[in-house]
Amino acid sequence: NTPLQALVTMNDPQFVEAARYLAQRALRQTGEQFDAGLDFVTLRLLARRFNDVERDIARRSFEGLVDAYRADAAEAERLLHIGDSLPDDKLPAAESAAWTMLVTQVMNLDEVLNK
Repeated sequence: NTPLQALVTMNDPQFVEAARYLAQRALRQTGEQFDAGLDFVTLRLLARRFNDVERDIARRSFEGLVDAYRADAAEAERLLHIGDSLPDDKLPAAESAAWTMLVTQVMNLDEVLNK
């Protein structure tokens, strides 16, 4: 993807909101099972599961994001309130925000954007 395309898909409220929606669906359906949640997301965006290398990268990214959002709850809440729809307040904010950002990363893969 081009730098302009990446800026749009990473920063546009509609893309962030779409990522949050998919992330929260994954959380509701798979709970705290990271691999099941990742499969839920990648099957919908890529029509395939991540391989072991991709899965390891995604897990490390997610763990770093969860730590960051646990340390800054206000930032997690800001992210979760981007867009017109309300977030699912029954889900933990740090995990919801981390999944949202992970889904955003997957949505920005060339494989998704050029599908």
